[in-house]
Amino acid sequence: MKIQIIKVPYDCGCKEQRQGLGPDRFLKHNIDRVLEADGHQVQISQIESQSDFTIEVMTAFELNRLLADEVRRSIEENFFPVVLSGNCNSCLGTIAGIGPDNLGVVWFDAHGEFNTPETTLSGFLDGMPIAIAVGRCWKSVAGTIPGFIPVAEKNFVLVGACDLDAEEQRRLEQSEINLVRTVDNDDTEILRGIEAALIGLQNRVTGVYLHIDMDAFEVGGGAANHYGAAGGMSPDFMIQAIALVNNYIPLRGCAIASYDPAFDSNARFLEAGIQSIRQIVSEEKL
Repeated sequence: MKIQIIKVPYDCGCKEQRQGLGPDRFLKHNIDRVLEADGHQVQISQIESQSDFTIEVMTAFELNRLLADEVRRSIEENFFPVVLSGNCNSCLGTIAGIGPDNLGVVWFDAHGEFNTPETTLSGFLDGMPIAIAVGRCWKSVAGTIPGFIPVAEKNFVLVGACDLDAEEQRRLEQSEINLVRTVDNDDTEILRGIEAALIGLQNRVTGVYLHIDMDAFEVGGGAANHYGAAGGMSPDFMIQAIALVNNYIPLRGCAIASYDPAFDSNARFLEAGIQSIRQIVSEEKL
C-alpha cells in the first residue's frame, strides 16, 4: 500500500508544544520504517502555518484548509492518508480532503468533543471538533475549508466517550450520533455495540474516516496527554475494533491525534498508536 504520513505538529495554534510534539515522536520511533518493513511505500509531509502570529482558532482553521488540500492530493496520487496531529480538530481538513459525500466517521475518544462556544466552560476549541464536524457550530469558518460539508450525525460512531460535561452529555444523547459506551461493559459487549452501529452505517456510506484520540487508550501507567481519563480501551481491543470496522466498510483515511510524549515516559501509549496504524493500513484488511 502507498501511505502518506501527514504531520500537523500543532497544539492550540502553537507549533511543537505539548501535543504538537506527538507527530515527530512517532517518526523518531520509526513509524515510517516499521510500515516499510511491513511492505508499504511511505512518504511524509508536514502542514505548516504561514501566519506570522498564531491564534488558536484562526490557526486551527488555517491548518485545516492546508490539510484538506494535502489529503486530497495524496488520495489523487493513490496514497492512503495517515494524519498525525496534535489536535483532534484536524478531522475537519481530513474529512474535507477525503470528500464528505457518503462518508462515515468512526471515532475513538475518552471525551465527547461535542461542546460548542455556548456550552463550553473552558473555551477550548479542541473540545468541539465533533460538534463542528456535524455542523453544530463554527459553521462560517468551517465553510472556508475547501470541500468541507458537515457529516450527518447518523453517520457518526463515537466509541468510548466517558469524560463528559453535563450539557455535552445531554446534547450527545439527544443527537443522532451512535454512542458506544465502554465504561461498565466488557470487550465483547463493546464490540457488539460497534458492530450494530456499523451494520446501520454500511447502507448509508461507502467509506469511513477512522479517528483515534490517543487518550482513548488505557495501557497501565502514564497517560497519552494531560486530559487522560479512566475507562479507556486496551491496545489489543483497539486492534479488534479496527479490524471490525474494516470488515464492514472500507477505510478512506485515518488520524492519530492528541499525543503528548511528556506523559508517556515508557512509550506504551506510543506503541499502542503505532500498532493501531499498522492494523489500519494492513493489506489483509484493506
